[in-house]
Amino acid sequence: MRVELATLDGKTYRFAHDYAPGELALDDERVAIAVPPEVSGRITRAERKVVVEGKLVAVAKVECDRCLGPVTVPINTEFSVEYVTLETYRTTEIAELGEEDLALSVFEGEFIDVDEILREQLLLAVPTHVICREDCKGLCPMCGEDRNLSNCDCKTTEIDPRWAGLEELVNGK
Repeated sequence: MRVELATLDGKTYRFAHDYAPGELALDDERVAIAVPPEVSGRITRAERKVVVEGKLVAVAKVECDRCLGPVTVPINTEFSVEYVTLETYRTTEIAELGEEDLALSVFEGEFIDVDEILREQLLLAVPTHVICREDCKGLCPMCGEDRNLSNCDCKTTEIDPRWAGLEELVNGK
């Protein structure tokens, strides 16, 4: 969804869109969209900046960090992104970035791509560490068997070869 900046001049543009399956591609192999996003918000243009505010609701599918099984993650986030022109950004002398500058982006051209904002916000909303359940046993490091589904007989205690001599002393060999 593209919004032409020429139509905004001092006005607020309200938007709402329910994406169809496959309409918004994330281009990230670790995250897939399980339920297409719904977005609503507003775009305001004032002088040399554009502010995009909105709410994003979706469901993402990621892999469990322990067993690699699928996990659905509900996404319900609000966002606010401020765009400034390239000339404005170059004339602003910023000695140190503050927290408010993290939502600042630079735009060139005649439109704002809301889809790109949503991709970014959706990926930012996905937790960095996801497990399918608290008692997930993960995968066996030796054979790769999912320990939630079955138990394997692999010996999982590896001994560092540098300490092998001490094991012989302890076991009396």
